[in-house]
Amino acid sequence: MTTTPAQSQAQSLLDQLYAQYHIVITASLKLTNGNFLQPTGFPDIGACIYRDKEGRRWCLVESEQSMANRLEAVCMKAPGVWVDDLRGLPVIAVKDKGGKLLATNLTEPHRIASSYILESELAGGNKNLRKLFEEKIGLENRPENNGDFWPMDRRADLERLVFALDPSALLHGFQFVQWKFVGLRQTRLVHARLEAELADDPEVHYVMVKWDGIEPESTRKERANKGQSIAAKSRIVPKNITATFEIDLLALRSLSLADDRKKFLLGLALWKIGAFLNNNQSFDPRSRSTGPSLRLRADCYLTCESISWSGNSSKGQTTPTELMEAKPTGLGQAEGPSFLPDTHGNLPDTHGNDDGKQAGMSGVTFSALIKELLSDKKDEATSGEPKEGKSSAEKGTASGKESSPGNLYDGPMVEVTYDPKQNQENKPKQEKKGGSKAAQQTEANVEQAGEAQE
Repeated sequence: MTTTPAQSQAQSLLDQLYAQYHIVITASLKLTNGNFLQPTGFPDIGACIYRDKEGRRWCLVESEQSMANRLEAVCMKAPGVWVDDLRGLPVIAVKDKGGKLLATNLTEPHRIASSYILESELAGGNKNLRKLFEEKIGLENRPENNGDFWPMDRRADLERLVFALDPSALLHGFQFVQWKFVGLRQTRLVHARLEAELADDPEVHYVMVKWDGIEPESTRKERANKGQSIAAKSRIVPKNITATFEIDLLALRSLSLADDRKKFLLGLALWKIGAFLNNNQSFDPRSRSTGPSLRLRADCYLTCESISWSGNSSKGQTTPTELMEAKPTGLGQAEGPSFLPDTHGNLPDTHGNDDGKQAGMSGVTFSALIKELLSDKKDEATSGEPKEGKSSAEKGTASGKESSPGNLYDGPMVEVTYDPKQNQENKPKQEKKGGSKAAQQTEANVEQAGEAQE
């Protein structure tokens, strides 16, 4: 396959950055229109304004948490699946029993660590993802199974499991709070923030008006969502606007993954940064709306002017397009990228076959990783080989629902079912037979025990 100059340049950028210990990507931004912008605000605090060591005043335009959300939003399209450029990455789709889509691992703030995902049931209703995780990472070895103990040698299993189901979570971090053990977490490998150096006279204040000509005597509560609004607005005048992205390559390379999978994560991170700075479309799961990534707020629409990067041993200039072209090979196709077979026991190691030629020819895709994760090894051991027909990954999807996996996303997907509590509370209660208080108390105890086991 012939490599274009742009592809060669992108590949060399990826190789050059992967050789660093620590990368800082700095983007210079400007207002698309106007002279002032609306910074992020915090309840009871307002905008975060501080002075650096040289005495210059700065304002935090986007916090680290908000930037993580924006780097994820630029990867999504409605209804919460990967954009076409990233097709082939896995999706966990959470649906209710009626087949309606509730969330995906992309839309949830805690990603794969969301309780809506872990408490959802796989097809068949005999196991939820939480139970699957306990088995795969060793938490089931504790007799009480309450998650307050985790074997010292099972960290690699956790990292490989998260990579198979939600690789982006390794970049932005996660923490499983469903178990008592506090080590079930990953710190961010990508840190980002957006700041503005303030002009000499930076503050702009003006107001809006709240006026109701139809019911002028109504109370404040009655005026809610009626008439015009009165509100004070504060804006800032920036001298310089800077977005900073830090990638911890030492921490990334310490993951218990093969080198091609670590390099894949770096390429994915670079694509996210490039897409954000390129003003790509981004999806907001809260409002279900799609808009440009650099329109942060009504009075904060930005344009990227230049990008530079620096590492421990090298530095250079780049562009949003070049960063996006560093995305992993294979993304954008339904099957997605392929990796060398895992040599840690999760997947068969075929390096010994044909002097390693077969391993190089037949890569492992996310579909294969998910299939191996969800497969029942006892059944395969009995038959001596995987069963024909429906794959194990497909067994993890809901069946007979209103929408099939293909209609939602044609890449690798695990479909699970979650029954919201309000649905459980709204269920009509069955009339109890027997009538005696003792019988009713027995039934109540059984129900409480069932709830405790869940």
